[in-house]
Amino acid sequence: MMRKQTGLTLIEIMIAVAILAILSAIAVPLYQGYVVEARYGTALKDIRQMQLILDDLALDNSLAAIEPAGYTPPADVNVYTNDNGIQVAGSAPAGTQPWLDPWGNIYRYQRTAATANPQEYELRSAGPDGSFDNADDAIPD
Repeated sequence: MMRKQTGLTLIEIMIAVAILAILSAIAVPLYQGYVVEARYGTALKDIRQMQLILDDLALDNSLAAIEPAGYTPPADVNVYTNDNGIQVAGSAPAGTQPWLDPWGNIYRYQRTAATANPQEYELRSAGPDGSFDNADDAIPD
């Protein structure tokens, strides 16, 4: 009497592994693209939130409330946060921590013109490479 063998042959296992490898080779880059898009979206959301906060501070308390003493445009300064709100300064004011983008870099604040209008500024993220003024910077429209 012959026994019927059950199980998978080596060829069947190799075909299944090859199919999984092909599917993962397609899926992983697509997933990474979604992650990059989500990080840019988060950075732009953060920047828009900062813009609202800075505009409110500038209107309510004057420009001096958000810019460091002796600030001269167009120098770049960093954005810091604490329980009382946000501040912009060259180095971390006491009791604050840097507001970091999704890549772990600090957001930058820059006045666009030497003007009395506190709403003329630019907030930006360095993007994935951590270097400003590149094509990968996150800057809202």
